[in-house]
Amino acid sequence: MPAARSTPVGYAVRTWTVALEIPTVCQRWVTFHISERGNNVFTGLLRSRRARHAKADYRERCAHTDPPLCPTCGRPLDHLGRDWLTGLLDRGAWHHHADLVLADGAARREPVTLLIADLDRFKIINDEHGHLAGDDALRQVAGILRAVTRHTDLVARYGGDEFLVLMPDTDADDAREVARRLNLELNAARLPTLSARQGEIILTGLSASVGLATYRTGTGLEDLLLAADAALLAAKRNGRAQSCIRGGRDWTFDRAVRPFARRAG
Repeated sequence: MPAARSTPVGYAVRTWTVALEIPTVCQRWVTFHISERGNNVFTGLLRSRRARHAKADYRERCAHTDPPLCPTCGRPLDHLGRDWLTGLLDRGAWHHHADLVLADGAARREPVTLLIADLDRFKIINDEHGHLAGDDALRQVAGILRAVTRHTDLVARYGGDEFLVLMPDTDADDAREVARRLNLELNAARLPTLSARQGEIILTGLSASVGLATYRTGTGLEDLLLAADAALLAAKRNGRAQSCIRGGRDWTFDRAVRPFARRAG
């Protein structure tokens, strides 16, 4: 119902507050203030507020659309910045949306875990078979990453042969299982490509070193990246082809396969 009030100059003013459920960036909802003075109607943007009560249904819808939507801003993931080679998110788009995923996880008190994967000894492929073969392998590895992750995970090529996966509503144990599945799939994959030296070949037995870190309230994205990167370095020092996560002062390692070596057929 409109509310009526008098102004100092004697006009009768009626006002309305209208909440329009129009999703904008980051699931914010726009509220308008409408007032009538005589025959004139004035509208003004008062404020926008987060509609927490609608988020659960909203996130569920995001995960089941085609193309999938970003669970925090609602934009189709296919419209974000893409890496030209793999079709995964590029570094800029990943950073932009990773901050939103962390804020969303903190608000919902849900764990968010970061996975950094670095392909083991990938330089061997470039050196022995050429960069076109290496690019072909990276495209196929990106497909494997898509297969072992969810639509709501933010998957990106971070640069070279390094990949990032930010996983909302995922604790350390679940993330370790994702890392394990990734290495099992890489190791079992047969990747056809064209070698500059040998012609048609099939690359087999790939592996990745994986660093994991779970977001802690009060820290930021840079802290999470540093923690996962430290775990990645520990995984490499421990022999590669495994995941690593730090709990307190101790490192936890999980090896699923043997490290990649010179294998092609």
